[in-house]
Amino acid sequence: MISVQIFLLIVVAVVNADVCGVQKTTCCCESQDINPDEFVAFTAISSNGNALTNNPIKYDNIVTNVGKAYSSTTGIFHAPITGIYCISFSLMGHHNNAIHANLYHNGKQVVRLYTAGDSRHEVASQTVYLKLVKRDEVWVQGTAGMKLWATERYNQFSGALVRSGDFTN
Repeated sequence: MISVQIFLLIVVAVVNADVCGVQKTTCCCESQDINPDEFVAFTAISSNGNALTNNPIKYDNIVTNVGKAYSSTTGIFHAPITGIYCISFSLMGHHNNAIHANLYHNGKQVVRLYTAGDSRHEVASQTVYLKLVKRDEVWVQGTAGMKLWATERYNQFSGALVRSGDFTN
């Protein structure tokens, strides 16, 4: 009975290795097709409680910036590699103002967030998957003249490369 179990384990390992195209007898299918130098991920938080302008929000507190594609100076993420990216952002406006935050891809609005204020601390968030080409720009822009609630870490902008490649079809 034990020899049958060992034989089955070897068969499973060989089949798994064959499916992945790897000539070894251990389980594989780990991200073999992704070059570790091509990984991109960032998260930044805004500590700016001043009135917003008609420019990208500058998320100045960088938590992660693998690939150094996000600039806290400009507030813009520049895609260093063509591929599919997961982008998310959150918004907490000041409790006494209604505020929108828009996600832009190369100057075109993709999605929008809104909090009404009304003496409440409302939070909104969005996550989207974008097909980006190398050098594409992504940023968040808020309602000019309105303020973010920046006393705490509610306003964030994040992104990560999900898979590199040209997905034109």
